[in-house]
Amino acid sequence: MKFYPAAEEHLQEIMALDREAFPTPWSKKLWVKEISRTERAYYVAIEGKKVIGFGGGLLAGDDFHITTIAVRTSNLSKGVATLIMVKLLEDAVKLGATNLTLEVRIGNLPAQALYRKFGMVPAGIRPSYYQPDNEDALIMWANDIHEQPYMKLLDSIKQSQKTKEVLSS
Repeated sequence: MKFYPAAEEHLQEIMALDREAFPTPWSKKLWVKEISRTERAYYVAIEGKKVIGFGGGLLAGDDFHITTIAVRTSNLSKGVATLIMVKLLEDAVKLGATNLTLEVRIGNLPAQALYRKFGMVPAGIRPSYYQPDNEDALIMWANDIHEQPYMKLLDSIKQSQKTKEVLSS
């Protein structure tokens, strides 16, 4: 598996996965806009020649807001989302972010567990945030992601993922 910055050449596969993963996928126009802006970071995970995951976010002041992350159903529980998060956080710090935030469906417990692994904690609820089913969003935050303790956490996650890859091969 390799990671690349998302580009227009990946859009067809990104959009197909977006439709698979979310009830309200983004339009092509929005995807083109998002991946071309400099204060954004979007990555694709590619296995063979196929996009198996993507993720991205934007810098807003000192905060990096993860806007989307998805992995093909056939590749869930293989560490793809963890590695996408690592790439996004490395870019977030390079962009100057000091905090990390996102919204996640209140019922998406596997995603919440992933984000907790990255030191994110619940900070509030956005009622009826997700459409078309009006599901609430859990707002999660991690602070001081540019500081040494968080960098150590990120290194630990990367090492753990490398160990899993060695053991599974």
